[in-house]
Amino acid sequence: MAEVTIKSLLERRNAWLKGVPGDHGVALGRASLTRLIADDYIRFEKVRDRIFRATEAFMRHVEHVPETLTPEEHQLVTELVNTGLVIRGDGGHEICEVQGRRYLSGGWLEELAWLAAMAAGADEAVYGQSLAWSVKGYSGENEVDLIIRRGETLAFVSCKALRSELDIADRKHRNRLMDAVHEADNLADHFGRPGERVAVLVTTDLFDEMRGVARYNALMGKAAVLDVRIIPLEELGWDKLVFSFSELMNDSSTETAAQ
Repeated sequence: MAEVTIKSLLERRNAWLKGVPGDHGVALGRASLTRLIADDYIRFEKVRDRIFRATEAFMRHVEHVPETLTPEEHQLVTELVNTGLVIRGDGGHEICEVQGRRYLSGGWLEELAWLAAMAAGADEAVYGQSLAWSVKGYSGENEVDLIIRRGETLAFVSCKALRSELDIADRKHRNRLMDAVHEADNLADHFGRPGERVAVLVTTDLFDEMRGVARYNALMGKAAVLDVRIIPLEELGWDKLVFSFSELMNDSSTETAAQ
């Protein structure tokens, strides 16, 4: 019997892995940094934006006044510098190049998702992957942030590194969140099988704990209708995230077996 892999399961669905996926060794090598970011994403937001502003000023050859760091923020910057993702330019400014910008912009979240999926018991997972497909004479490509396999069942995750604070009046932010849900649903329609689950991992705080209500009711309602699991900022901490991925895979395996 042929070995069951993500690749073999997708090929049965007229799709195939294309290009170079995220490097598992790289993700493991900077796992401590990735988890540090997830543990305090709000602090990371400030550090990331500071680095991006300094980088833009450096590229435009304009003066940039260094911003004061708290001890915790300084620790995070030091970790980024130590991994080579950020470099100290002239005048003590921390700046990033292409690889660092990709990681800071959202690559870290894909790596975090892969790490959590494997810790949750996935048999196999790939992140930062492109899928090519062909159906009834039509062909195309889709980018998939994370594909998880347990047994012969797949799960798909879309990772969105967005602003942590939700301003319900900010239409652009709301639209990006809603688009993420539809994007995940499209993955299920296109590449999934009955019972397989899809999720959106997003860095936005979507629940008001004090009031015990969702901050964006329309989003949660749409996700419920489309059967898209939303994993928000509240579940970004390591233990909660691993549990969420375990639930996602268990739900997929159980529902698929029931078909």
